[in-house]
Amino acid sequence: MAERRQGFVLPVVLVVMGFVTAAALAQERVREEELPGRTGELVDLIRRRQAAIHELSAEVRDLNGRLQDVRSSAGRESEQLRDLVEDIRRLRGPAGLGGVTGPGLVVELEDSSQVATTRGELTDFRIQDVDLQLVVNALWTAGAEAVSINGRRVTSTTAIREAGDAVLVNFTAVSSPYRVSAIGDPEALRLGVADSEIAERFQAWTEIYGLGYSVRTADDVVVPGLAVARQLEWAQPAEE
Repeated sequence: MAERRQGFVLPVVLVVMGFVTAAALAQERVREEELPGRTGELVDLIRRRQAAIHELSAEVRDLNGRLQDVRSSAGRESEQLRDLVEDIRRLRGPAGLGGVTGPGLVVELEDSSQVATTRGELTDFRIQDVDLQLVVNALWTAGAEAVSINGRRVTSTTAIREAGDAVLVNFTAVSSPYRVSAIGDPEALRLGVADSEIAERFQAWTEIYGLGYSVRTADDVVVPGLAVARQLEWAQPAEE
């Protein structure tokens, strides 16, 4: 009975093994048949990914180039801005917008201490606006870079005028003694003023009217900027 069971089991086992082997071979064949299609999909996927990477890389290169251009442009603009700021800083002094300090000349004019008895003497014993104008013009002619009267900056738009008993500089009253400060070459300024018409006049006026007049060079002359910058306007022709 046992021998018959053993004889029966063996063929069954062989049949089962054959079936399993055939199934495995069939699945392997299916995989082999599907493999070319899946490989194509993988190759296509890889190509798409590579194309996307190339596109992103090109975009990155483009952005890097634009960034470099911006940096270069910013660098040029920064350099131009620095040059502009330096030019403005350098020109503020000569234009009268900023204070200036340096060697130069100081001319002092003072009213007479004599008591006037007539209206004519009242004028003769006082420093007049024209006197200050002539001193300033002599300093400009001698090469002055900046000029002030009693701390009031004098520029091309400055008015030096009399109003009653007062002298106005930039429409602000100044009084005796008048200190005209100029920055520039001290010796050139001194020689320029000494050779001027106003210096010749004061040589006599100091003795006749007792007016004060002195000139001295200095290493630390201070000329302030304009308190308020006046706005320039274009002149317009009159309508006929």
